[in-house]
Amino acid sequence: MSFSYLRARIIPETVNPDYPSYGASEEIILMKIRKVGVKQTTADQHPQLQLLIGESSCISELRTNIAKYAKSDAEVLIHGETGVGKGLCAHIIHELSSRHEHPFVSVNCGAIPSGLVASELFGHTKGAFTGAIHDRTGFVERANKGTLFLDEIGDMPPDSQIHLLHFLESKQIQKLGGDKCLNVDCRIIAASHVDLKSEVVRGNFREDLFYRLNILTLSVPPVRRRGHDILLLAQHFLNQLQNGEEFEISKKAEDKLMAHSWPGNVRELRNVIQRAIVMSEDGTILEADLGLNSKDREILPNSEQIDLEFLLQAIEDNKHNMSAAARQLGISRTTLYRLIKKYNLHV
Repeated sequence: MSFSYLRARIIPETVNPDYPSYGASEEIILMKIRKVGVKQTTADQHPQLQLLIGESSCISELRTNIAKYAKSDAEVLIHGETGVGKGLCAHIIHELSSRHEHPFVSVNCGAIPSGLVASELFGHTKGAFTGAIHDRTGFVERANKGTLFLDEIGDMPPDSQIHLLHFLESKQIQKLGGDKCLNVDCRIIAASHVDLKSEVVRGNFREDLFYRLNILTLSVPPVRRRGHDILLLAQHFLNQLQNGEEFEISKKAEDKLMAHSWPGNVRELRNVIQRAIVMSEDGTILEADLGLNSKDREILPNSEQIDLEFLLQAIEDNKHNMSAAARQLGISRTTLYRLIKKYNLHV
């Protein structure tokens, strides 16, 4: 379940304080919706989990799932857009697990030349190929007793996918050029910004490997769906980067941050705040200091921005059960239908 932030300046209707879902203006209703689902669980309080900045329901749910997955030793497949923090989630799972005293080895599969993936992952012996002047310990072996994080696993070449599948099934590796099998005990966490199921259909990713990895799944939400977390993240980066100086973010700059579509997600947001600190002249970060010239999220006529993903996501989460979606949003079903009709939503 994920939520986004809604803000609307809409002509008020007559407000009935006893029945706000029926008589209140959309502004009051949407403000009410905005507060729904921000729950803190006991698991949320762990220091490692607090590295995930935010109070939105989707982040609370993410923390809860991470805490659960840390208790298991099963493979985890993390999916999410570029820059959302998949690597951070993988590292937190490791730190909360029984393997935390052992290595966490992170490998970007897309950064390794295709011809060297097998050698880098599983190691090689001296003379295994031209340039192999000494034995090399691969990433898998280095992660023994710990966790191996395979980022952008969708970029792994087909022949290396076969080797990885064999390791997952046997927990043994054989170095390139070697004749001995080594037992290795490590947990695999994989991540991808592409839909691996679609890659399976296209023939780019092995189906058997996909199902072997897809035991526990973790979905990291994009920044644009995290609502007010955007401002919490901005303040976090401001505190982190301001080097003893005092900065504050102006209201117009906050509005710009909330309206931006954030294609680069958390990574982009951090860079924007770092730039704004440099550009600010008097300790107040203005809209111009952000340097955000890309297209904002859609703005409806005659209103401030309304992130309709918030409503649509609730409907999607509940498989178009409008009663359940309304309960999730904290409004009546009648009000939900009224909002759908008012904004001509196709659901």
